[in-house]
Amino acid sequence: MSNDTTAPKGITTLIYRDALGTDFSNRGISAHVMEVTVIGEGIDPVFEATEKRPAVRLVKKKSFHDETVVHAEPVTPAGEPKPWYMFGGTFIYSSDSRFRRAAGQHGAIALHDRRE
Repeated sequence: MSNDTTAPKGITTLIYRDALGTDFSNRGISAHVMEVTVIGEGIDPVFEATEKRPAVRLVKKKSFHDETVVHAEPVTPAGEPKPWYMFGGTFIYSSDSRFRRAAGQHGAIALHDRRE
């Protein structure tokens, strides 16, 4: 168990959802907040993650065509098992160039915060 009580830091991004505001996340973080704090490698530690801006991490994987695909997932608290997340219909985006640099692409990133 860690005695470190400092909140992770990163950059703030907005959550974008469909025009009707429908929640497809099955009560994921996007159902409760309007912003998230992106933390992790390549992200400047500028803003603290809070309850109103929970921490998410960018996940990069290779597709079948050897292209890099990026999405974001909520950060699992230390000591808890990491759940399986999937796309719940929302995206994150920031006009901050540090977000684009960390993601390796321009535009919105899918937020995988749905659990079943």
